[in-house]
Amino acid sequence: MEVTFFKSKDCPQCPRAQSNVESVISELGLSVQITYVDISTTDGRIEALNNMVMSTPSLMIDDEVYNKEDLLDKARLKALFSG
Repeated sequence: MEVTFFKSKDCPQCPRAQSNVESVISELGLSVQITYVDISTTDGRIEALNNMVMSTPSLMIDDEVYNKEDLLDKARLKALFSG
């Protein structure tokens, strides 16, 4: 499972969303490496555009992109990671 977290330094919801993602992965006992992409950088913007990420926070699991509504709700996150 490939997991990429897209964030921005100016994103007020990003710290909470990141904490939720890390917490759910830990709670479920998953062995997942998260790649963090800061879209405030040129490389980060290119990565986001290449993956059709339009906002932060966003999470890409394999090829599916999820937005803040999913990331701020731990129950939804658990469902996403549980398959």
